[in-house]
Amino acid sequence: MTLEEKLNMIDRTDALIRRKATGTPADLAAKLNQSERFVYQLINLMKNMGAPIIYCQERRSYCYEYEVEFSVGFVRKQRDFTQIRGGSEKNFEIFFPLHEFCSDRL
Repeated sequence: MTLEEKLNMIDRTDALIRRKATGTPADLAAKLNQSERFVYQLINLMKNMGAPIIYCQERRSYCYEYEVEFSVGFVRKQRDFTQIRGGSEKNFEIFFPLHEFCSDRL
């Protein structure tokens, strides 16, 4: 299984956990088209990554102890406005989005 496939599997499992719709480990295995052993390994991996996963006997589903967010990817780095000379940073922040839009179109 590639890294991308594993991340997609984590994302799908995360969505099911948020809805409290995983069912038993056997149910989750069927939903993911994987073995039960894979489910246990996946849940352990997610826990090692910091996911506060518990199994609720009453709901018969995996749940999060508290709200979390799963995110993998690249985010554009914010520019540092503290080095701006000539004018206030506040005025520049209003102008900056327009400047970005214009310069991207050139």
